[in-house]
Amino acid sequence: MRTTWSDQQKELTREMIESVDIVAFSFSMTGKNKGCTLNHLDGRFGYITLEDALANVYSVYNYETDMLEASYTTLEALIEDGWKVST
Repeated sequence: MRTTWSDQQKELTREMIESVDIVAFSFSMTGKNKGCTLNHLDGRFGYITLEDALANVYSVYNYETDMLEASYTTLEALIEDGWKVST
């Protein structure tokens, strides 16, 4: 199991969420768009809604259940806890 994401992956996550990248928030490999899809180091999948990203709210919802996984006060805290944008 990975213990950290690469600096490049972390930077891409910062850029896509801070800029509310339209592709990241509108594309889903499953065809069911919920927001910006994220991967966690432990293998979980989550997402941040477009509305939250626009409001600088960093709440991660479980991709399967839509239940709140965690809320972060900063984007850095989200990244340090092991989340990154799915690529």
